[in-house]
Amino acid sequence: MEQKSQTSFPIGSKIIYPSHGIGTIEKIEQKSVAGVNESCYIIFFKTSGMKIMAPIKQANFVGMRSLITKREVPKIMRILKDGGAKRIESNWNKRQKTYMEKIKSGSIFEVALVYRDLYFLKERKGLSFGEQQVFDNAQKLVVSEIAEAKGIHEEKATKLLSKALSN
Repeated sequence: MEQKSQTSFPIGSKIIYPSHGIGTIEKIEQKSVAGVNESCYIIFFKTSGMKIMAPIKQANFVGMRSLITKREVPKIMRILKDGGAKRIESNWNKRQKTYMEKIKSGSIFEVALVYRDLYFLKERKGLSFGEQQVFDNAQKLVVSEIAEAKGIHEEKATKLLSKALSN
């Protein structure tokens, strides 16, 4: 169940852009970047109201990908049910770096690992301010992609995650 990345997304496609979540390709424009004419995606993120420009040839490099399918959701649930990291790095700075690398990877499965590990860390000893922000971001990313993949509201996706984590 590997996530598919592709180099070309048609206008109107819903995509995942690491750290930002679900976006829609609004248009493709030619832009001059460092004196070179490049084709760029103009991506709109409904949740934040933000637009970004991303060179098409950099799409795979930055981790841009298609959304998961409904068939891939059970893999996320298995990750959440797994019970959390067996060993948690004691240095919060190193933990933070690892979490951010996973989120920036673009893989929803890596983001689910971050969400799960921080959920259980929060249950055991609480989270630092920075970890709470990473937790909230990971939760938002996982919830929104599951909701989109299953065609359900985010509230229902949140309940599915809570149920998986409590089993």
